[in-house]
Amino acid sequence: MHKFETAADSDLREILYLINKINREWYSTIIPEEHYQDPFLTRKQLDHMATFMDFFVLREEGHIIAVGSFSSRDEKTAWIPLMHVHSKYQRKGIGSSLLRYLEKKAVALNFTKIQLETDSEAKWAINFYEKHGFSIFKKDKNPWGYHVWLEKPLN
Repeated sequence: MHKFETAADSDLREILYLINKINREWYSTIIPEEHYQDPFLTRKQLDHMATFMDFFVLREEGHIIAVGSFSSRDEKTAWIPLMHVHSKYQRKGIGSSLLRYLEKKAVALNFTKIQLETDSEAKWAINFYEKHGFSIFKKDKNPWGYHVWLEKPLN
């Protein structure tokens, strides 16, 4: 069982590094160069996000290897804005454990559904979330395709 913990403010630098590293590895290949933003997230943006959402991390040998964030969209809907697992640790069940952890947080707070979004070309991400009971409920056009919103009812 993976032991996730609430991130501290002192973790934000390492969280930012992981988020930008993973986005560079995965999304730079599907988002056209003229639209790709590197870094994906700035420290100022992350600091702002930390004012209205919680971050949870998994460490190995003192280093953050996975991060997920959690907030709300409305009184009934939880939202997962970010979820990243270091490439070296992918396909080891960490992403599934992190997703279950975030879902349990949402249930404990009496949310009835949980949502997230990804790029329509991130087929690996869509397949992962669909495997875990999410389904696409909305698409937003962007300059290179679509952002897709996925949702899952919580019991």
